[in-house]
This record gives sequence, C-alpha cells and structure tokens, in this order.
Amino acid sequence: MGSHIAGYLAKKGHRLIASKRTKSCMDKCVSFYKDVKWVDSNELNWAEEVISFKPELIIHTAWSGVGAATRDDLETQRKNIDFMTEILHIAEKVEVKKLISLGSQAEYGIFAGKATEAYEVKPVDNYGKVKLDVLELLRNFCNMKGIEWYWLRVFSVLGTNENPEWLVPQTITKLKNDHSIALTGGEQLYDYLYVDDFLERLNQVIEYKLNASGIYNLCSGRAVQIKQLLLSIANALGVNTNLLQFGAILYRTNQNMNIVGCPDKFEETFGKLSLESLEESVGKIVIM
Repeated sequence: MGSHIAGYLAKKGHRLIASKRTKSCMDKCVSFYKDVKWVDSNELNWAEEVISFKPELIIHTAWSGVGAATRDDLETQRKNIDFMTEILHIAEKVEVKKLISLGSQAEYGIFAGKATEAYEVKPVDNYGKVKLDVLELLRNFCNMKGIEWYWLRVFSVLGTNENPEWLVPQTITKLKNDHSIALTGGEQLYDYLYVDDFLERLNQVIEYKLNASGIYNLCSGRAVQIKQLLLSIANALGVNTNLLQFGAILYRTNQNMNIVGCPDKFEETFGKLSLESLEESVGKIVIM
C-alpha cells in the first residue's frame, strides 16, 4: 500500500521522504524512485534524517507482521508500538500539522452487517489488538500536542502489486497457468475498494482544510462475495471456471464471514466519490 501512496503523491507533485527497510524490494517503486528521498528505518539515524526534511504531513502505513505467519505473533506485533513511538517523536520535533495512520478492519473482529466506527471493537488476533494499542498511542499523543490526526480503518483493497501469496494475485497466477486452486465455499462477504478509489479517498483527507480528527472507515460499503469475485476474475481471463475448486478446503477457525464497513461518517465529512464497478476493477488487475 505504501508504494501506491508514494507513487500517487509523487505524481501530484508533493515533496516526499519515505522510510523503507534495508532489504526492501523496490521493484514497485521504479517509476517514481528518483522523486522520493528514501531513508532506511533499520539505520540508527533514520529519524533524524526525517526530522531534517521537516515534513508538514506524516502518513504512517508501515506495519510488521501483516502476513498470516506472524499476524498473531505478539513479539512481532509489539514492534509496531515502538515504530509508532518513533513516528510521534518525529511529529513532535517538526511540529507536524497533520498525521494520518492506517488502521484495519481487523480491529472490529468477527461481526455481522455493516460496521460503523461506533461498532464495538473485539479483535480476535494480536494484529488487531496491537492496532488498537497503536491507535490509543496516536490519539492521546496528538490530542495532548494539538496535532490533527486521522485513523483510517482500511477494509479490503483490490489492486496491483499485492503480496503474491494473497488470495487474489495467487488465483490470477494459477488461472493464467491453467492450474486449479483449492478454495473454501467462497461465501464470505468482503468489502473491496479498488486501489485508485482508495487513493482518491486518502487524498480527500490529505487536502481537507478543517480539523476533523478521528477514526474513519475507509471502505466501499459494498458487500462482494468471494465466490463472485473469483468467478469474475476467471471470466475476465477467459478460463474454465471449474479450475476454481470451491468447497475443497474448510473455513479456518474463527473465519469471519462478513467483513463489510459503513462509509457514511467518512463521506459526510470529506465528501462522496463514485466507485468503480467490480467488473471494471477486475478488468484492470487481470491485465497487469
């Protein structure tokens, strides 16, 4: 997600400094690499480099332990608290005006219907629990220091440059090679926002002139069944839909069958934008 945001903002002419890890693969950043000042967050003086840049706005998207293997590993997740502490140190030093951080639908845990920001948060893994810890750190610090802050709870984003092990890119790769893929029944309802729509909404927050600090769902509000999504991909590729072996594997324990958000608060504050259709979004990702 960070590479999409950096590329988008670079195209809009913003001066950018961005952190990366020393061993980060930068293939996704080739088109705008020279337009960004890069710092390695593994280096001891990385924060001082950012401070010397004097950013007016900070967008925090970095998170350790997003993958399934470390998502519930508490030691890995706690590193994110330390990183936010560094971000807040930078914010204080440069007297930053606005700080945006990405939260997650995982904070809500297992729920049914459309989750509003007032919905009770009951995360089921340490990823979601530490997201809430980091939120409290951000909220308390910014309120104390008078910094404008936004916690954007991101639901599913559909686009290019995703982790190849995630469901959609893995499905596309296998179908393009005429390989079958074992799936659950695909009855889950997810809230998918195409990456371009995500970026336009993020930009609304960036350019908003009033202080509307708070928590906002960043989502489409549209329920898409996983089975429908994957069938749309197969049809767009023109391959046999029988390669999608729905029901071949069981749902995992605590499988969330309904992950749909309510975007009303966001749209009432920042304005409503049109959404691409699922077919338009699928058509873009399968040809990349």
